Amino acid sequence: MTPYKFYNWGPFVIETTAEPEFIDILLEKGNESREKNLDHRKALAGMIDNEYYYEDYESWFVPKFTPYINLYVDALVSNWLPDRKIGKSWYAKSLWINYQKANEYNSPHNHTGDLSFVIYLQIPDAIKKEHERAKGQRNNSGPGAINFDFGVQMPCSVNHVNKFPQVGDIFIFPGWLYHHVHAFKSDVERISVSGNIWMRKGT
Repeated sequence: MTPYKFYNWGPFVIETTAEPEFIDILLEKGNESREKNLDHRKALAGMIDNEYYYEDYESWFVPKFTPYINLYVDALVSNWLPDRKIGKSWYAKSLWINYQKANEYNSPHNHTGDLSFVIYLQIPDAIKKEHERAKGQRNNSGPGAINFDFGVQMPCSVNHVNKFPQVGDIFIFPGWLYHHVHAFKSDVERISVSGNIWMRKGT
């Protein structure tokens, strides 16, 4: 089974790692979408100038991503819902690539669908250095971190999870979960892929 970890709080979020071949395909086909200027900004919440949708992704993306959806469902059942049977059949209605540059960001938002995900294809060293400098500052999760928010902050509870991603990191989470990404200042480009998934009922 592919290694993964999950967070001990309300929503079920897993973090795992993409195969290098999968990353290469996402990047290659994402660059094709960029060259064709398949602009996806009107459908998204981010303040990012370069966001493009993938064309005809069902034939190559769905087979590649199915093991990760299976991993999510198996992890959910084995860790939190041992008495439930949850089907694994799914389909994706949207898949897009984000080329995030300096001072761009994603404000708090959620997605449509049952599940959403983020896959990280490129994380420049300059952003890593920015993030390291921000560590230890109160209430600062750092430039370039992904943040998940759930409920109200209360004593003895966890309502916020953040992680600075590495290349190949995959986060899968409920589509309704609010999340956001801080801006960075370095003159570089961070590349990630996101999408929305619906689980087929009764399968």
